[in-house]
Amino acid sequence: MSHPGVDRQLIDVLNRASSLQLFQLSALIERLLADPRRIIAVRVNMHLGQTVRFVDWRDGSLLEGKVLAMKDTQVTVQDLHERREWKLPYAAIEPPAPNPTARAQAAAAAPPPAPLKPTRNDFRRGEKVAFE
Repeated sequence: MSHPGVDRQLIDVLNRASSLQLFQLSALIERLLADPRRIIAVRVNMHLGQTVRFVDWRDGSLLEGKVLAMKDTQVTVQDLHERREWKLPYAAIEPPAPNPTARAQAAAAAPPPAPLKPTRNDFRRGEKVAFE
């Protein structure tokens, strides 16, 4: 079985592993992929209607699709070629490139931070102050 993009030596090592070792590795990988930090790393630059690349679990190839829905742990993508909908974990999505324009717009729309209240350390003996 061919796995595009996967190191041949890695496949050979995994083929020699026992079923118990593969199960332990599978459980570890599942925990790592479910880590919220990994999900956020993909979601942060993703939006509905965006075209993304994702892994076809059947053969390991990368396909292009349009983001239809984003949930906590899964994203729904419509394959641009077959028009088939896929419900995938975020780990199956190639992280989109950061969009500097969108970040700049979000920063401009954010309200300015409230000024900090002065504390005792902000004043020195003999300084003149005014109160409103």
